[in-house]
Amino acid sequence: MDHGILESIERRRPSIIGLLAALVRADSANPPGDTRKVAELIADRLREASIDFQVLADEIRKPNVIARLGSGRPELLFTSHMDTVPTGNLKTWRHDPFGAEVVGTRMYGRGAADAKASLVAMIAALEVLSTALPLRGTLTLTAVSDEEVGGVKGTEYLVDRGLLTPDHVVVGEITENRLAAAEKGVLWLRLVTHGRAAHGSTPWAGSNAISHMLRLLGALEQRVGGRLAGMRHALVPPPSLSIGTIRGGVATNVVPDWCEATLDRRTLPSESIPEALAEIERVVAEMQREDPSLQADVDVLQTGPPIETPLDAPLVRAAQEVAGDLQLPSEVVGYHQASDGRFFAERGVPTILFGPGDPEVAHTPDESVDLNDVIIAARFYALLGLRLMREG
Repeated sequence: MDHGILESIERRRPSIIGLLAALVRADSANPPGDTRKVAELIADRLREASIDFQVLADEIRKPNVIARLGSGRPELLFTSHMDTVPTGNLKTWRHDPFGAEVVGTRMYGRGAADAKASLVAMIAALEVLSTALPLRGTLTLTAVSDEEVGGVKGTEYLVDRGLLTPDHVVVGEITENRLAAAEKGVLWLRLVTHGRAAHGSTPWAGSNAISHMLRLLGALEQRVGGRLAGMRHALVPPPSLSIGTIRGGVATNVVPDWCEATLDRRTLPSESIPEALAEIERVVAEMQREDPSLQADVDVLQTGPPIETPLDAPLVRAAQEVAGDLQLPSEVVGYHQASDGRFFAERGVPTILFGPGDPEVAHTPDESVDLNDVIIAARFYALLGLRLMREG
């Protein structure tokens, strides 16, 4: 373990916490997803550290910052996101969501944990490693936009244009500083049922699209959800099917001729996204055969493949060694949510997740992070970068 790296991180503690406070005070809620202020703060910090960077955007309000140390292979990527979910009802917050208030060792605010804490820890690691040259290969950091709504303007934009081709990826996410090497896949669907409008006083003259939808959703929960309940994976939670939204009809006294619902299907790493979609489409087809009056459409809104990095991958082994050096748990766990790591995992790039923060406080009022855990994360990132990229 390089004690000089650890000492350098500790000396930076005030500036690390100061940067986190500045990022939390910069509203980057998505929607609308305007991360320009956060990107400016990060750019200022990188410029001050004399670290080369560029800012790229597919949409002006959603910039992405890319910083690099070194050149050539291997390339290690540290990545996390600048956008956050909205604050929601401000009356449910005891602390100002953009106040970055510190109570004891915890900082409160939207994005404090998810995922601005990971971002500042990664930036601190980059700063320290910029003085530890020569490194073998390239260390890249991306601070991306748009993660909370799918990553189209962020990581997906960068990857699809060939701007990121790493050999190893570390995603800064809320894992309580545990090493995660797996996450579930994501399949979001929109179901639309069609009916025939009629006056509410003579409903038999119409065909109720909401009633059709209720029967269809019930069948999906029973036939798909029931099967999923018995499935397990060693690292991630069970697969799931969740009804996210439902809307339809125009007035109480009108038989609705239209209803829409959205579904969130999470798959195990051992499952196939196309097969998960096909199963839902089969149930819809079965329901239509059972009731010819039921007309339904299925549209895919978003997909994200699962992550399952082999435990013997050099990235995982190195991360376990660093965790052990820092007296952190070294056993591998699964990440409960979804992340931008999927864009790399689906291309066969070894990907892990690690970062400060409790997943249970993400997206909730009074989101917070323990500042000591932020410093520990910075140590982890710096030592992992050194271990994977030290010259010789």
